[in-house]
Amino acid sequence: MNNIPKSIAQARRRHPALAWATAALVIAILAALAATNAAAQSPVRAWGMGGAGGAVAQGLEAVTFNPANLAFSEHSSVGMAGAAVSVQNNSLSLDRYNEITGTHLDGAAKAQLLSDIPEGGFSLDADVRASALGFQFGNVALTAGAIGTGHGNLDKDYFDLVLYGNQLGKTVDFNNTWGEGSAMGAATVSYGMKLLSLGGSQLGAGVNVRYLYGVYEMHVADAGGSLTTGMTEIAGDAHVSTVSSEGGRGYGVDVGLAMRTTGGLQLGLTLENAQGRMEWNRNVENREYRVTAADINLLNTNIDASVDDADTTYAGDPYTTVLPRAARLGASAKVGPFVLAADYLQGFEDRGLVSTQPRVAGGVEWQLGFLKPRFGAASGGVQGQSASVGLGLDLGFWHLDAAAVTRGGMKVGDTKGLGVAVASSLVF
Repeated sequence: MNNIPKSIAQARRRHPALAWATAALVIAILAALAATNAAAQSPVRAWGMGGAGGAVAQGLEAVTFNPANLAFSEHSSVGMAGAAVSVQNNSLSLDRYNEITGTHLDGAAKAQLLSDIPEGGFSLDADVRASALGFQFGNVALTAGAIGTGHGNLDKDYFDLVLYGNQLGKTVDFNNTWGEGSAMGAATVSYGMKLLSLGGSQLGAGVNVRYLYGVYEMHVADAGGSLTTGMTEIAGDAHVSTVSSEGGRGYGVDVGLAMRTTGGLQLGLTLENAQGRMEWNRNVENREYRVTAADINLLNTNIDASVDDADTTYAGDPYTTVLPRAARLGASAKVGPFVLAADYLQGFEDRGLVSTQPRVAGGVEWQLGFLKPRFGAASGGVQGQSASVGLGLDLGFWHLDAAAVTRGGMKVGDTKGLGVAVASSLVF
């Protein structure tokens, strides 16, 4: 019985596909992550304020958070270049990562590491946005940029197998494994208009109409597997099916309302992706990969005959992906040199960074002449607790903004991810 692990090791050397098709599952997810809101213009100022931009976002940044804010724009601006990148996992904090990296894991350390991973598995989310160019003239804006998103999950039993190996009498399965990722370009036309005035307060409405050009999309249609170690043999199977496309076209529509009161209070309500979908139709490909192993034991001298694998690729049919919808309610006010902002975000489905679990964000901007430091915090949703810092420089016509955000924890050591963003614009 002590030689069973040795037989497995031989099988892995003789048949690399058995180095568990979980490896294929990992590769599929990592591929998905190479590529959630489909907004082109960078959200730098709001990121520095905890992500609260529903009411406070102005100019080109209103395209991301609430196009109705364009109805009250007093300036024109040109967005030069900007980027925002966010990556996070749901299990390992920075402190835990530093603690286990390069160290020998004893039994207690392995148990602790496994307990760090939720029952739903280890997930990884990535969101990348780049703004190429943007123009805003009063209540009209034209923006262009690129979007990349990736989301994936590995079943917890995969880590059980890696940490503890094959345990006698135990079956591990990898069925809660999935992934998706996409990359696309976006061109958006935004418009805001004042609807009415009442007692000095003003109400405005706005819309984003977005054209999406798909570059690549891949998702795991089905994935799973199991491994059973018995008294006399080891048997198992693993499989993954993916669907991918090298291009497509789509659209997205956001709508919003905004109010300005005589007391200086600003309110905003946005429905993101009120309508939106992508039609993926270029070079659609289905791929199926499966490995099955049976009768692996010490007496079996032909391990290759006990392992069967298949890797099949064939043309697929065009398919449609629907953009996830979410509602954002925001409020902001100016108190002396401080701008205060708060948002409530509610998703209508659980997909990627959109969640049915509400998220609340708040922040402050301290206006010190040309220097504008920002601070914020948020909680809820997929991203969990987060803290942010940002800085704006208003150098005459030229504005420069930067922000950094923790993901999954308020303190740097507790964070399970990080977001950074920078942007530059000219304001007239």
